Amino acid sequence: MDFMFKDIAFYKSFLDFLKVKNRVIASNLANAETPFYKRLKVELIKGEGEIPLKITHPKHISNIPQKPFEYKILQDKSGLTGADENNVNVEKEMVELEKVALKYEMVTKFLQGKFSSLEMVIKGTGG
Repeated sequence: MDFMFKDIAFYKSFLDFLKVKNRVIASNLANAETPFYKRLKVELIKGEGEIPLKITHPKHISNIPQKPFEYKILQDKSGLTGADENNVNVEKEMVELEKVALKYEMVTKFLQGKFSSLEMVIKGTGG
């Protein structure tokens, strides 16, 4: 029964990662005019880009890691700085914010489909 919910845990972890990334970007945008502020970035330690394999038999090998989205928040000291030593580029941050929003929407749509499928199974209705 665990195999039915393993991918849900994977995508929950991804949503948690996106939430942190969104907050970091919002912090960067809020401090775009703060003198000497260095932008923050979120880096994945492992797990990015791995697509979970579908498991239909107990002997299948899973590639879903136990902790798929481990990350760390770092100060980014690279990039151009203005006279105030601030390195936040508002345009780049807005692009990153949109990427996060699109990924979040994609994952929530997947999860909606997963829960709809489970609901059909529970109710015993076919589509």
